[in-house]
Amino acid sequence: MQFNERQRLILMGVLQDQKRLAEMPWGDAHGMSRDALGRHRLRIHQAREGMVPIALENWIGHQPTNSEHVLYHREHQRLEGMGLLVRCNPFGGHRTTHLKLTPAGKRVAEQLMAEEYGLGTGIEEMIDWSTLELVPTEAPETSGQQK
Repeated sequence: MQFNERQRLILMGVLQDQKRLAEMPWGDAHGMSRDALGRHRLRIHQAREGMVPIALENWIGHQPTNSEHVLYHREHQRLEGMGLLVRCNPFGGHRTTHLKLTPAGKRVAEQLMAEEYGLGTGIEEMIDWSTLELVPTEAPETSGQQK
C-alpha cells in the first residue's frame, strides 16, 4: 500500500509519540503542582492505552497554517477510513484531539519506521524511542499554477 508524505508522517508520528509517552516515568510530586502531575500521569495513561494528542507542530517541524490543518485533518479521515487509526476525544465532544493506531495501523507504522531508518526485523529492540526524531517534511505547494 502506498502512502503520501502526510499519511506517513501521521502514522510514524503517532507511533513515536505513543512509544515515548508510554515509556515515561509516572514522576513524583517534587517540583510539580498536583494539577501538573495529574495531567502528566493522564498523558502517560492515555499513551499506554494507545491514544496520543495530535502533535502536528512537532511532526512537521513548524507551526501549521490553517490550510495545513485542513490537509492533515483530511488525511486523518482517510487513514481512519483505511482502518489504520481512530480519531477520538477522551474528554467528550466532537472535536478530534487524540489519535490511536489500530493493530493494523501499528504494524504499518512500524514497517514505515523500519523503511525510513533502514532497519530490518526486531524494530522494537533496535530503536531507542526516547531519542528518535522524525525529519520534518515540507508540505507540497497547493497553488493553482502548474510548473
